[in-house]
Amino acid sequence: MNKYDATLSSTYIANGKNFLVGYGDGSFVEGIFSIDTVTINGIEIKNQTFVECNSINSTSSLLSDGVLGLSYPDLTFDNGTTILISMWNRGLISKLLFSIYLNPDKNSSYESGLIFGDIDSSKYTGSITYVPVVIKIYWEFLMDRVYANSTVINSSLYAIIDTTTTFILGPTQSIDTLNIALGGTYDSSAEMYKVDCIARSLSSFSNVTFIIGGKAFTLTPLQYILTFNNGVNNYLCYTIFVPLNIYDSRGNLYWTLGTYFLYRFYSIFDFANNQVGLATSISYNWTKSFDASPFNNLSKTTQVTTQSIASTTSSSTQSIASTTSSSTQSIASTTSSSTQSIASTTSSSTQTTIVTSMGIQMNTFLRHTLNDIVLLVGLFLIKTV
Repeated sequence: MNKYDATLSSTYIANGKNFLVGYGDGSFVEGIFSIDTVTINGIEIKNQTFVECNSINSTSSLLSDGVLGLSYPDLTFDNGTTILISMWNRGLISKLLFSIYLNPDKNSSYESGLIFGDIDSSKYTGSITYVPVVIKIYWEFLMDRVYANSTVINSSLYAIIDTTTTFILGPTQSIDTLNIALGGTYDSSAEMYKVDCIARSLSSFSNVTFIIGGKAFTLTPLQYILTFNNGVNNYLCYTIFVPLNIYDSRGNLYWTLGTYFLYRFYSIFDFANNQVGLATSISYNWTKSFDASPFNNLSKTTQVTTQSIASTTSSSTQSIASTTSSSTQSIASTTSSSTQSIASTTSSSTQTTIVTSMGIQMNTFLRHTLNDIVLLVGLFLIKTV
């Protein structure tokens, strides 16, 4: 883990203000506001405000050096400026947007990546569908409906995309209805819905489709069922649809589309036009290989693909430095020269390319955890001179 050390930087500017934020799970982050030069793939953002964290009380075990907030400025502390806005204001990017590709396959040559100021057309297929942001705090938008088989959910369909959330969360009533339609039973110990993947064939499970912007974004059973092997051919299976009532600033219940959704759909977050874009990811068809089939007829079933789209973004909006959980100030992390060599090595070895000369790209050197974008902060460097 890399930590920022202000004493090693000649460009450090002390802010002097304290920072403290608490979360609903009882965790908190405490630190001080600081200012320094942030470098991303050789591009310098001078005088960027971030938080140096000196105390973190959290049950989370994020393998990251910090949290990078990319939501709307209204979510920032102390009227701060996000790293994206800073780059735009200084003419470092040609478009006021960022895009995210998450790859669930740890053996793939394509790494998960974040691009500031551009879109990587090699990471998705088909067209991009855009929907307007309805509340400019998180990247909140409206879904048309969600359905499985003949069960249709068409209420409380406000949604956000959150790269720090693993599952797909939704209002309790809606998620209960959805899981029951899939034949699930609630496991109170796991606080998730369990399905029988031993007695049932794969073909007996329906797809789950999200209609967003009039387009279908479909998850197949192999994409939404998590399989755990408790022994020889002793499988437990849960869906990724988890009930949780969360309210936005206007009192609306909303859904959270986490990384399991983003693995299948490439996402674009367009500040200039206040819209979220989704397209089918090149990783859409990837599925886990099982040592033994937990499903009755897995080998006889082919997976259904459909036209799709995705959503994603982080729920914090400024950046935070040196290991933290999801707070909302400007984050930057890592200072050591060894970290810089890691960053440059990763950047040059990845097959992902920057679409235009104005696009600034970050790629994960630690991949395939449940918090890919949080790990991207590991490539965020405070320049030391």
